[in-house]
Amino acid sequence: MDMNSIPMVVRGCRLHPTQDVLLMPEGTLELNGPSRDVLARVDGNRDVAAIVRDLAQEYEGAEESEISTDVLVLLQDLMQRGVLRFRT
Repeated sequence: MDMNSIPMVVRGCRLHPTQDVLLMPEGTLELNGPSRDVLARVDGNRDVAAIVRDLAQEYEGAEESEISTDVLVLLQDLMQRGVLRFRT
């Protein structure tokens, strides 16, 4: 996975419409901090770089390099949990 990879939520998983949780077949995953904002941008069309740019505009004053690092770590964790997959 890199900045050009396109993350996709796997079948059976989706964001809860009003709560900060990801609904999964096995249960729910509580989302902390800006995790929901990141996942809300995972649409299977945007690459990681586009997600980071969008977040940098929303979170004015935050360093894009820090956002990038945080997003990559989160997406990697969610991939390891079986929630996301990537295409390049």
